[in-house]
Amino acid sequence: MAALISTFVFFLCYKMWVAWYCLILLLAVPVFAFILAVIAYVTLRYKTDAPVICTIGKPAYIKFTLEGFASFFSYCTVKTAVTDHMSGGTNKSVIKITDSGVTKIPLDTKHCGAYTYKMSKLYISDLLGFFKFTKHLNKDMEFIVKPVPEMPGYMPDVYGFKAKSLRKSHKPNSEIYDIRDYQLGDPVKSIHWKMSAKKDKIMVKEPLEEYGGHSRVILKLSDDRDTLDLHLGQVLFTSRFYLDHETAHIIRVIPPDSKEVAFNVESETDLQRALNLILHMRIPEEAFHKEDGADEEIPEEPLNEKDSAEEAYAD
Repeated sequence: MAALISTFVFFLCYKMWVAWYCLILLLAVPVFAFILAVIAYVTLRYKTDAPVICTIGKPAYIKFTLEGFASFFSYCTVKTAVTDHMSGGTNKSVIKITDSGVTKIPLDTKHCGAYTYKMSKLYISDLLGFFKFTKHLNKDMEFIVKPVPEMPGYMPDVYGFKAKSLRKSHKPNSEIYDIRDYQLGDPVKSIHWKMSAKKDKIMVKEPLEEYGGHSRVILKLSDDRDTLDLHLGQVLFTSRFYLDHETAHIIRVIPPDSKEVAFNVESETDLQRALNLILHMRIPEEAFHKEDGADEEIPEEPLNEKDSAEEAYAD
């Protein structure tokens, strides 16, 4: 614009062929820029190469490639938005396409979670910045940042992996039994004579037996992402340790404001599925706010008889 104004002033003051030549040449520049911008827009082709799974802390990129005249005769930027499914936050930015049309867009792998990367618009400008064209991309990509296995501070021994509980037994001579009042139909052999004499009423033995329940790994969701990343790594380590010992288990996820969610894990496929669903869970920040600095405890629901077995914690 400065060159155009200067040339026009020169033309008014010095009306010779040189002034005419400079004025016509300068007025032709926007026309030429417009033609190049149109050609770049028409011949524009693009492709993306993005990872599906990343590891926390390791660099990851989306490779965005422009093809056609747009990579040489235009200036391109792409409007992006990254949504974190766990926090619900969205970060918007405009990325410049450089390096002859090939650009590596860095991904944020600072915290675990599921992320959606959306490319909404591509802006194509001529090299002088006179004209701008907009191309709607509507390109959505999802990538997951997984935790690194981290050994927890406390690991139960192998015996503790098999949670034990008691149930009624059909064996009459069981060494484990409970004592209750006599009911009509109970066999005479089941009468506990000493206890009956002591209580002055008929008491019977009810045979019991041990059975193996499920070991459980408990994960409490937190809005402290560093702490949550550590706990996710400990859950992954503990769960794989269970699988190495051929022990089926349950991962119990306790959100701060809703009912807990449980995942049965019997194989590596079950573990990856559970981890994928956990990383998509929404964590409302307001549920963790504490008033006046007081600690708030999350009440646990009472366990039923089946769930009264020992629990293995990964915290």
